[in-house]
Amino acid sequence: MVKKLIPLMLILCLAACGGNAELTEEGETEVTAPEGELDPTAPEAVDEAEPTTFTALTDGEVAEGTAVILSGEVEELTDDGAFPAFILTDGENQVFIRNMAETLVEAGDSVAVHGIYDGVAEEDLPLISASVIEKE
Repeated sequence: MVKKLIPLMLILCLAACGGNAELTEEGETEVTAPEGELDPTAPEAVDEAEPTTFTALTDGEVAEGTAVILSGEVEELTDDGAFPAFILTDGENQVFIRNMAETLVEAGDSVAVHGIYDGVAEEDLPLISASVIEKE
């Protein structure tokens, strides 16, 4: 009796583990914003973005979750884990840019970033998740 029960249990266990999960390429991550928030990975989320200044961001005058446009010079390339990142400067102030667009930039490039202000990064710099980066 036990010998007949073991194969039956094995079949039930394997059937419970199966499913119709979609497989993606290895290393591919899908990131989406919670309902009601702007999605920093979607370029259309920043269509209504307003130009802002480094001073407004560093002084806390911009509300978290606001779509912004900021222009400056790429000072330093870095990495925040999931996406490439860089430091954007106006010569006096710095802002940490999470490059959601994955646009190739180099130190010294003048760029305009369109993105979502996400508060303060670990480096105590304002953080923008940029879905559009234009080289000037």
